[in-house]
Amino acid sequence: MGLPKNRVIYAYQNAPQIIDTFAVMRFYAYREEVPTEIINSGEPGIEKLIAHNNLTLEIQIFTKIGTDLDACVMLNNLLNCLDKHTVMSQLDNAGIVIVQHEAVQDISKLVDKTAFQTRASVDITIRFTPTYLDDVGYIASVKVNGDTGSKLPIDIETE
Repeated sequence: MGLPKNRVIYAYQNAPQIIDTFAVMRFYAYREEVPTEIINSGEPGIEKLIAHNNLTLEIQIFTKIGTDLDACVMLNNLLNCLDKHTVMSQLDNAGIVIVQHEAVQDISKLVDKTAFQTRASVDITIRFTPTYLDDVGYIASVKVNGDTGSKLPIDIETE
């Protein structure tokens, strides 16, 4: 996309509108893909939970009015970069997978009745698998005394 980090903002950020070319990111449609997996962590009383989540990332580009920049081209270049092995490797190391992306939408607008601002938008579906540890505690010892009522006494001790 070629924008410096200070030209990429989150949607609904409380800040003055940027006059130069900029991008807006919005995360939405967060959902659990399948129920969370619970597996043994190898530590007594600790469970490891592995979630399988999806979310949609919307990216919009707004170009500076009066320039020849094309927001659709910029977003298509970004999508092409997602196929690079270096980018896929970085995402994989972070536990993130790009599942799919929609077609780039041209949402350009005539501003001030004299100039067009090229704008474009794309939705990208992302899958990620965060892991959590849960300290559920464990029973260190159990002592049961009693009678079954049929001449079978119970006396169990365990650690």
